[in-house]
Amino acid sequence: MTIVRTWTGREAKVLRAAMRSSVRDFAARLGVGTRTVSKWEARGAGIQPTPEMQAVLDTALAQAAADVQARFCQLLDEVPAEYLRRRTLVKWGLVATASVTAGVGAGRLGAADVARIDRATARLCGLDHRHGGETLWRAGVNWAQEACLMLERGSYGGAVGDQFLVATGNLQIRTGWLACDAGQHDVAQASFADALAVARQAADAEIETRALAGLGFHSNLLGRPREGLRYAKAAAAAKTPRAKAASLLSVAVAGARSGDAAEAEGAIAGARRALDADRGDPAAEWATFLSPLEIDAVEATCAVETGDPARAERLFERAIAGYGDGFARNVALYRVRLAQARVRAGAVDGAVEAAEAALDADVESRRVDTELGRVRQEIARHPRAPGVERFLARTKEFSALPT
Repeated sequence: MTIVRTWTGREAKVLRAAMRSSVRDFAARLGVGTRTVSKWEARGAGIQPTPEMQAVLDTALAQAAADVQARFCQLLDEVPAEYLRRRTLVKWGLVATASVTAGVGAGRLGAADVARIDRATARLCGLDHRHGGETLWRAGVNWAQEACLMLERGSYGGAVGDQFLVATGNLQIRTGWLACDAGQHDVAQASFADALAVARQAADAEIETRALAGLGFHSNLLGRPREGLRYAKAAAAAKTPRAKAASLLSVAVAGARSGDAAEAEGAIAGARRALDADRGDPAAEWATFLSPLEIDAVEATCAVETGDPARAERLFERAIAGYGDGFARNVALYRVRLAQARVRAGAVDGAVEAAEAALDADVESRRVDTELGRVRQEIARHPRAPGVERFLARTKEFSALPT
């Protein structure tokens, strides 16, 4: 059955542009006059297509999506790393691709469709680590909407259906992390909850574990550490070492923010043991961040929370020194937390140095910006320390961020 929906004139214009079609050609494909198309686009009014017209629009949208996606993937493979560090591709390429592809979903699904969703998730993950989720979360939402629509409207066999469920769950988890980084908390909550539902449909324990860990992380982010602890402990029953380690890191942060240093220390030790036990295949894309360096940084975060800034400083410095360019967002975040540790240890000039290094990073992360705003407040209590006046002048806009 063809599902007919109302189109706006703006949507029709965007589709025509994506097809690189003239008004005349577009009108001919839809079986209407050129004046009709011009009126749609000029007025932006709702269009209720006939079933036949809807079928043409669906086909055109699918072809436009395929063309844009193919070009985007080619660009992403061709553009040198130094240009990827600029934000043009992040702001336009992936978001534009996802915006065009959203809404496609009819037809027979196969292994190629599963692979396409997996590639999108991997690209989002890599760009998240390098740039942050401030812009990318929208692309994640659009990809996830497309995947869900394909599950609903597509046709497929049992094996492909199971694989597609797993791919969709992975994508929804990545979208949740992107939304956390962008401060889109409703989207993050919904994405992790959707991933949890998909995991149960697919009977996939690892996705369920990671969705629970994501919910725990999100609760910690919102200042609800006891709720975060409940989610993270449920996730910590994971059987795979990396999933267990990731869950225990959420337990550690929740414990530290609840004032339970022993809980935090035990979880950190457990995460290290779990990671040491992982001697198998190379890490999945989602787990590439999970290393002894990340555990050092989370342990340092807990040390700040439990009142040991000197220890936190040593651990942050070790983690930051070890990370490569592929984790620029993580490094920026941990520089901000290093600044917090230093200002609490009385080294205000060192705090300014670390905070300015984070400010100079090529990342777009609401989470980094929000934490930088909090550190700015702490640094501002020491107006006579070297570099503070310059730093405060440079970061005026961060004073308005919610803390």
